[in-house]
Amino acid sequence: MMILGADAKNLDREEKWRLLSPHFLKHGTEALAYATLQQGMEYFVHDLGYISFTSVTHPVFARSLKRIVLSDPVCAPGNMRALIEAFMKENPSAVFAVISEECARILRQLGFKANTVGYEPVLDVQSYNTKGNWKELDMIKRARNEAKREGITIREVDITTVPKEQLNELSARWIGGKKVNDREIWVYARRPVYEQEHGVRKFVAFDKDGVAVGYVFYDPMYRDGKPFGYSANTVRCDEQRYGRLATAIHMTAMDVFKPEGIELLNLLMCPFVKLDYGIYNDDWATKMFFAISERYGNEIYNFKGLSFHKSKYRGVDRPVYFASNSPLPSNDVYLAFLTSDIANSYFSTMGRLLKGVIKETLK
Repeated sequence: MMILGADAKNLDREEKWRLLSPHFLKHGTEALAYATLQQGMEYFVHDLGYISFTSVTHPVFARSLKRIVLSDPVCAPGNMRALIEAFMKENPSAVFAVISEECARILRQLGFKANTVGYEPVLDVQSYNTKGNWKELDMIKRARNEAKREGITIREVDITTVPKEQLNELSARWIGGKKVNDREIWVYARRPVYEQEHGVRKFVAFDKDGVAVGYVFYDPMYRDGKPFGYSANTVRCDEQRYGRLATAIHMTAMDVFKPEGIELLNLLMCPFVKLDYGIYNDDWATKMFFAISERYGNEIYNFKGLSFHKSKYRGVDRPVYFASNSPLPSNDVYLAFLTSDIANSYFSTMGRLLKGVIKETLK
């Protein structure tokens, strides 16, 4: 079954959960598995599992409809190839973004080129030093001290009890401080949902006056019907006032997760960095595009800053991949930008890259 366009858009959250959760609760092991349930995604639903994607056309790069798949197919590992093959029969032109090494391996067997697109920092909840220290985890220590000094209280909440105007204002300030600040990027980072969601844990930081100044929503990863980890998919903080607040929230959340037996916290992808960490880099043009974006793309997104910040957590770096069966996979990278609203036009994106090149050259 294909659920496309308006039908997918009109599928409410509970209908979608009833349809897809039997697969997700058994096999939603990837950090972005829950993100496949977000509003606006389209679906290929099969007895074996499901595949979530967006659709795109472009007058130059995709004259025929192309599917941009988000994360691994949600299915049993042994059924992944069969599910992809069933999907490809109806969608022969496809791109798979932010996938695991195993998924990349299967796609290469089916004629795709796979490239390392970045990495995910993963923290071991059971052994991580959430209090920090001044030697290796100074960022953790400073974040804890900042929260204490500023009188900030962090707690898990029913998000519907927090005034929505505070959450909206906080989100607007956060977006306003970003390079792309005229729209909300989605797909690879979920838009905030100020309602209760199945399995999602929502932590909010309040200042000494009880006003919300930051929040992180943690999406569950499931294995055999039980959550074994969480991914920090929606992060919004007043970064102008509290530069380390997100870190303090992460540490508080891990302290809550630890006695529950949760195994890991995934901080989600740092794109276009540590490209040689992965075992697949099949297309040189795609690797070059990733490298150029990381070096000169600060006008599009703070790729360098994000990677530097997340490296301070000293987690385990897990490579993730991008795979395309196009003759020019690098063009599909732009299409993935386009469907997630990272880019809104080719010339605008290239202009931002050129601006970054000029700035770096002048330095």
